[in-house]
Amino acid sequence: MCQDALALVGAPVTGRTGRSTAPFQVIPPTRACAVVLALLVSLAARAESAPPAATEPVPPLLRVGAETGGGIVGGLILGGASAWVIYGTLNTQGDDASRRSAAQVGAAIGVSVGAPIGVSLTGKFLGRQGSFIISWLSSVAGLGVGYGIYGLIRSGSDSSAAKATYALTLLLPVAGAVIGYELSSSDQPVPAAAASPPPLLPAVAVGPGGASFGLVGRF
Repeated sequence: MCQDALALVGAPVTGRTGRSTAPFQVIPPTRACAVVLALLVSLAARAESAPPAATEPVPPLLRVGAETGGGIVGGLILGGASAWVIYGTLNTQGDDASRRSAAQVGAAIGVSVGAPIGVSLTGKFLGRQGSFIISWLSSVAGLGVGYGIYGLIRSGSDSSAAKATYALTLLLPVAGAVIGYELSSSDQPVPAAAASPPPLLPAVAVGPGGASFGLVGRF
């Protein structure tokens, strides 16, 4: 019975004319990309920054350049994977121009997720303590601004120069991710008092006459 069920997985649903009625088919790379995305987000959100003693202060210009490079790499990986999966899984009976448009939207969204991941991982490697959430929200804001400009210009003209403004939907998310991470980050080491144990600790003493409770500490 399980073998029969496995044979039906991924089988197209056909109508009376014999054509596939499913809007799209899900292929294995879709699940793989989802798993990779979840792992990268978890790694960026939970990675610990390098100890202050192990890292030296990095010049701001070099630090921002490194974070930008990390954001570009992360955006290219997830943006390219998103565009490839969407273009490959859409129904081939549709218009090819619609598939390209959907792939472009998927690429821009993938960049808005991959850029903050790359920026956050690079910043933590350099000893920064920025927020991945703020970096991601800033990246999404950059995506919204880029698409707003792109849609406004394309509505008034269909020239090559107008189409080239699509690049803003890929560049502004990276810039937003860097800005958001830098605004929320700090390279100051954690104070030693915050990591030391509290001065007072509870104590319990048990004897033949019963038990007593108290506080002990070092002053």
